[in-house]
Amino acid sequence: MATLRLDEVTIAYDMEGQGPPVVFIHQVATDRRLWARQYAYFRLRHLTITVDVLGHGEVPWTPRGLSIAQASLYVQQLMERLGLGPTLIVGVSVGAAVAMQVALSTPALVQGLVLVSPWTHLTEPLRSLIDRLFRLAETGDMVAYINLFLRYTFPTESAQRQLSEIARVRELALAQEGRTVAYAWAASLAWAASLGFDCRKQLAQISVPSLVIAGALDLFIPPYVTRAVVEALPEGEFEVWEESGHFPFLDDAKRFNQRLETFIRRCFSGSRVKGD
Repeated sequence: MATLRLDEVTIAYDMEGQGPPVVFIHQVATDRRLWARQYAYFRLRHLTITVDVLGHGEVPWTPRGLSIAQASLYVQQLMERLGLGPTLIVGVSVGAAVAMQVALSTPALVQGLVLVSPWTHLTEPLRSLIDRLFRLAETGDMVAYINLFLRYTFPTESAQRQLSEIARVRELALAQEGRTVAYAWAASLAWAASLGFDCRKQLAQISVPSLVIAGALDLFIPPYVTRAVVEALPEGEFEVWEESGHFPFLDDAKRFNQRLETFIRRCFSGSRVKGD
C-alpha cells in the first residue's frame, strides 16, 4: 500500500505497471482489494492503480471527505500528483458515481470510462434497500448488512460456483467501519438527488467513450436502472451479461479483463501515454 497526503485526507492506493493508466474505484463496504484479480492481470500490461475512497480501507477520512464530490476531488488530485495524464477510470456502483463525477469535473483527465452496475436515479425498491443497508451499517451490524447485500448482488443460480468470491466480499465488508459505510450510502443518495431532473443534461457533458456493463441477474441495480445511465451518455456502449449479478468482474474475471483490455486499446489508440 502507498499513501498520499492531500489537503484534508490521506488517500491509500496500489500502483504498478507501465503504459496506459487505468484507475479502479470500488463499491461501498469494500475497498481497493475488491479489484485484486484485475490488479494482478493489468499491472503486467498497463499502469494500474486501485484506490480507496470514502474512508474505506486502512486509512479513515474525516466526515467532510465522505461525499461523492469530495471523493472525486481526491481521486482527481491523486491522478494529478501521480502525473498520470488522461486516464481510463473503472468504477462499480457508487465507485462508478465517483468516476462519472471525475469526468464531469475534470474531463481533461479522463480518456474513457468503464461503469459497472452504475445508477443515477432512485427507484422506490432501490431507495428502500439502500435505506435498510444504511440503518444496519449505522448501528454497526455489519454481519446483517453483508447478509442482506449478498442476497441482492450475487445470483443464486451461480452462488455455489462463486463461494470464494462471496467469501471475499464478505471479508471486505466486515473489515469496514459501519458508520463510514453508512456515511458513504448517505453520500451516494445525496449525489443522486443533486443530479435530479437535470441528470441527462449533466451526463450528456461526458464526451469520452464509456463502456457500461450490467448483470442480468443483479437484484440490487437491475439492468433497466443501468440502461438509464448509458442512454444519457453521448458515447456509451451497453452490455448486459446474462450470467452475472452486481459484480461481473468477479463472476467472470477472465471475460471482464479481456473485454476491458479491448476497450483500453480503443480508448488509447493513437494517444501518447505515460510509460510508453
